[in-house]
Amino acid sequence: MGTAHLADQATEEQRKALRTAREARARALKADLKAAEKLRRSRYTAVTVPASPSPRSVVTAEDAEMELTRARQTDLAARALPDLIPPREPPASWARPVSQTNSPPAAPTTVGQAEAPPPGPVPAGTAVPDATDPYDEDKDTS
Repeated sequence: MGTAHLADQATEEQRKALRTAREARARALKADLKAAEKLRRSRYTAVTVPASPSPRSVVTAEDAEMELTRARQTDLAARALPDLIPPREPPASWARPVSQTNSPPAAPTTVGQAEAPPPGPVPAGTAVPDATDPYDEDKDTS
């Protein structure tokens, strides 16, 4: 057996671009982690005389709105695992299997038995079997 070579192997430029993209993503994730840690830390109010520390719980309306907007803009579906999100409804143009639960079971018919016409008016030009057909060979007219 000889050596195996991948038929559609990425070029050196593609591998370099992939490597730099992965490094940029790692840097962005590290920066996000650092920012989240900074936001998570408890902050205390400044004092000019010795006193027990008191947490700073006052946030400006602008800061609160900015952080809430950033939280709303985060696309959780893009960050989630694909198998945890149910698939979307397929387009109407796709063929779908017939659901057996929605349709009533078909009545068994015997060979040679004609289906009954639907109730209601019959459109003009439609042949409808008549019970008094004089030319019906199956009937016994005697």
